[in-house]
Amino acid sequence: MKKLLFFLFTLVVLASGCGKKNTFTLEGSIKGLPSDTILVFYQEPDYKLDTILLSKGKFTYTITPDTFTIFSLLLGEKQILPIYADKGESVTLNGMAGKIEVKGKGENAQLAKHIQYLSTLENNKAAVMTAVDSLIKTNPSSYSNIYLIDKYYVQDSLPDYNHIDQQIKGLSGIIKDTPYIIELQNKLSEKKELTEHRYVSNISCTDKKGKTVNWNSVKGKYVLLDFWASWNKESIATQDSLVSVQKALKKDKFVIISLSLDLNKKEWMEKIIQKDTTQWKQVCDFKGWNNSIVKQQGITRIPANILIGPDKRVITQDIRGKELIDKVRQLTEQDKEKEKAAKEAERARKRQNKK
Repeated sequence: MKKLLFFLFTLVVLASGCGKKNTFTLEGSIKGLPSDTILVFYQEPDYKLDTILLSKGKFTYTITPDTFTIFSLLLGEKQILPIYADKGESVTLNGMAGKIEVKGKGENAQLAKHIQYLSTLENNKAAVMTAVDSLIKTNPSSYSNIYLIDKYYVQDSLPDYNHIDQQIKGLSGIIKDTPYIIELQNKLSEKKELTEHRYVSNISCTDKKGKTVNWNSVKGKYVLLDFWASWNKESIATQDSLVSVQKALKKDKFVIISLSLDLNKKEWMEKIIQKDTTQWKQVCDFKGWNNSIVKQQGITRIPANILIGPDKRVITQDIRGKELIDKVRQLTEQDKEKEKAAKEAERARKRQNKK
């Protein structure tokens, strides 16, 4: 009997030990949350939802992950905290809503370190983005990159899809194979394929003087078709940024057309004058979202833009600043090389005919 009891006791102890080795535990004490429920969103492997109930701000959440698992805590309207769960590990959260300290090992420790570092730069967006790029480049095998790419690029109001694609290319194979990155790559491929087969068949709108702007007035040029409205603050800011682009590029090869989605002519005209954006073509038909180009190109939000080639083909979308300048310069240089090669071929043909 004693031997049997000892055997059963041993089994219980072993089972308890194995249980701890196979589980992941998240516990914490967080004050100031908007509710006593934290939503849990699993990115991998099946994108399910769960909840954590708090008691006076404290909680314990235990799961048994089959493999390395990523989930996010939705702590408020704009606060999302990713957690990396693996067998036998634990993470502790402490602090106030908006300022939570993460204690853990491995990927969780590294992510916490990155978040803390980036928080010291939060008032300088340029410095933050430079730091994010550096962190991704120097840690290609880190799962933290999923969080960094999602938060600082995908969730941006104007996602730079070309840059996102470059960031993904620099990741190690194990990170590229995560469901989130695979899905993101598929979306980027769809966007690229859509762009490669898009044309702007017709441009015909009136400018501030009532003159019609169409393809004949921009023939042979690269056209940045910029979509904005006087009632949209973010798109007004992008209008300001176009000033430097206009100055940097040759007008004989590049032109900007700002197409407004305004419905009121007076409000449109006032904003153009206030912002001194009369250096390039400003057009509006006062149909708002019913504008034919807006509908044809599937524009569903502003600010937005599309870069169009002399052949009316859409080259890319939502490209800005230095990247836009570099892209147009690259395209015009390629055109020069093609023209030079064509002339050389023509001269060679004429020499051959003389023989």
